[in-house]
Amino acid sequence: MARRRKAPQGLASPADLERIRLQAQAVMLDKQRKGEWTHGVQPHPYQKHPVEWIVEYLGVPEHTIRWSINGGLYEDHKWDGDKNPLVQILESLARWEDCGVESATGTGKTYLAACIVLWFLACHQDSLVVTAAPKADQLLLQVWMEIGKLWPRFQRHFPSAELLNGKIRMKPDEDGKETWAAIAFVCGVGADEEAAQKAQGFHREHMLIITEETPGIHPAIMTSFYHTRTDDHNLHLALGNPDSRNDPLHRFCFDVNEEPIPGVNHVRISAFDFPNIVCQRSVVPGAIGQKRLTQRIANFGEGTRLYGSRIRGISPAEAEDALIRWEWCVAAGERYNDPKYREGTLALGVDVADTPQGDPAAIARWQGACLTDVEAFAAQDASYVGERVVLEARDKNNPVDPRYIGIDSVGVGASAVNTMRRMGLKVRHISGGARAAPGLDVDTMWSETEPDLEGRIRATGPTIVEAERFNNLRSQVWWRMREDLRLNKVALPMDEGLWQDLCTPTYKTQGGKIVVQPKEEIIVLLKRSPNKGDAACYGNFVRRRQPLRTRIEAEPKSKNVDYGLERRLSRMERIQQAEEKRHQRMFARSARMRRKA
Repeated sequence: MARRRKAPQGLASPADLERIRLQAQAVMLDKQRKGEWTHGVQPHPYQKHPVEWIVEYLGVPEHTIRWSINGGLYEDHKWDGDKNPLVQILESLARWEDCGVESATGTGKTYLAACIVLWFLACHQDSLVVTAAPKADQLLLQVWMEIGKLWPRFQRHFPSAELLNGKIRMKPDEDGKETWAAIAFVCGVGADEEAAQKAQGFHREHMLIITEETPGIHPAIMTSFYHTRTDDHNLHLALGNPDSRNDPLHRFCFDVNEEPIPGVNHVRISAFDFPNIVCQRSVVPGAIGQKRLTQRIANFGEGTRLYGSRIRGISPAEAEDALIRWEWCVAAGERYNDPKYREGTLALGVDVADTPQGDPAAIARWQGACLTDVEAFAAQDASYVGERVVLEARDKNNPVDPRYIGIDSVGVGASAVNTMRRMGLKVRHISGGARAAPGLDVDTMWSETEPDLEGRIRATGPTIVEAERFNNLRSQVWWRMREDLRLNKVALPMDEGLWQDLCTPTYKTQGGKIVVQPKEEIIVLLKRSPNKGDAACYGNFVRRRQPLRTRIEAEPKSKNVDYGLERRLSRMERIQQAEEKRHQRMFARSARMRRKA
């Protein structure tokens, strides 16, 4: 007996569609009576029914949009991401809600964006759709290429519509004016003033902004899009593969405390929910398949940040090129109660603020290699911060040596430094833009040791001059925190706000030197100053550091050895090595002078 096919779920019934058409006809007749009928291009009455319009007018099979109706294994499928995510996206736009989509790769979000462009144009008269991406090829080779594939079906219903390179005109005869159109807008990776102003120049009663590859769009452009959307029916659909919790896509959906942004519907698309994977056959040709997914899992590694981002659509805690990893902070938090990390002197790191309405100031308190706490507080002015530090440093029960107090002395920090100097406390100034501090990497030197002829332990590790590794002092300060966390040398409190500050900056190498992301860019990402992170890094940089030394038991001395001669030979060997190093430095200096000449 032939099995009867179930009717598609979710679509409006024929009676509902007929009712929609009759309502549209009534609107048209009413306009005719009032003399408002233009006899031109007229919108379709599917403003609240995007799925129905896409299926009926573009010929897209509903089972490629509403995945759950594919039956079979979907009946017992446990959704890894949101259920029927493509339908959720469409329905949120129909409800006049913004939508942020964090997606795995190859799950059809670009094809859906093309369908949405055409639906919005077809159903909203004199509307404007802006498709934006960081690069031109990301637009023209992705969403606009998909629009081109769908265009023949669309043009059957709108014969006068015109498709150009990165532009659709529903009324081409209106002297080239974009009164009812879709346009491509390349916003670039960076944001200059001109780009931000252009992004604010879009206005319409019915407007939809679609940002492709949203993590690569500068936050200033996203802010401009926010301000240009003034009418109630000005929507924003943000799409992309998440890079981190601080990228523009995730910040479009959640604030810095991971609370949902009001009015934004967050949708997550996982590859494990895709029909080709669940049904174990090609339901959507050209999208991700089981073999390719298996290869990606093997390449990324299960549980890694790329596995979560590119396969499950989950925002990782930090970017791929992040200076500090979230898991390092978690491990440091687990060491917080280990007493061996608290062996040592007290130290303070201070980030200054000068107004109670702005970002708070912060004081990081260290005991040995343990950051015991970081206090953020509203500062009346910079002098107030300086006075607090002096009082804490001179506490009779727990005094802090001024040599182990580090403070940001740039800008408003200079006022705090002057206040402390007037009160007789001279601390260590940290000017981020200054040249990196000279000296040797002591920890690296003592990473390898061996006993000399007298049985004393000597450092034999690589000799690295710190000033030659970094572009400025700020990069040196933050890199030291990175290495201490990576090598399990410090302990941190369970403070996710602090961890977020530490994990936001990225780094790169430029001209053979390490360059940490500027503070101004971090403020744009966090939408606040990383005061806790800065204070923690300053304190870590100035605290008393005891290098890790490998202990080697000296061999027992023999009575048949002339130790006087052995000591003399050892002393001569050290003098010879010092002389060789001096010559090497002279040759290196001469070579640099010749290159400059």
